Amino acid sequence: MKRSPRRPDEPILSGFLVWRIVFVSTVLVLGVHGVFVWLEGTGADIEIARTASANTLVMFEVFYVFSVRKLQTSPLTGLFTREARLAWAAVSVVVLLQLLFTYAPFMNWPFHSRPLSVEIWGVSIAVGVTIFFLVEVEKLVIRVLSKAQRRHHDTNN
Repeated sequence: MKRSPRRPDEPILSGFLVWRIVFVSTVLVLGVHGVFVWLEGTGADIEIARTASANTLVMFEVFYVFSVRKLQTSPLTGLFTREARLAWAAVSVVVLLQLLFTYAPFMNWPFHSRPLSVEIWGVSIAVGVTIFFLVEVEKLVIRVLSKAQRRHHDTNN
């Protein structure tokens, strides 16, 4: 809300936004599918693989929320401020609902989900956290390229 609004003649989906959608979507698809295929390869039931895949997607979303809180600076800045309370509240609700989806028998039946072991949760969380680091690397690359482009522009003017 502190940023100025986009110009009315500017497209809703900028080149950067299209890039970010493709980049993040690719990481999510590869991670979720990777967890499913890996578990299926270990002989796990399809319900376990399906549940772990759903949990991996949710973990991706949780870590992505914290990564995009700050576009220019580290997302770890202000992680426990009053401003971040809403993000923490939303994440808490999502995690509680995901635990319900995973462990409540009345949820397992309609969704064909199954309780997961701590090890499988560890895999889902480890895969999910990769989005945080990949987006942070992307932000760093963009900052470095922007700085180099500005420097090049300044020397040519």
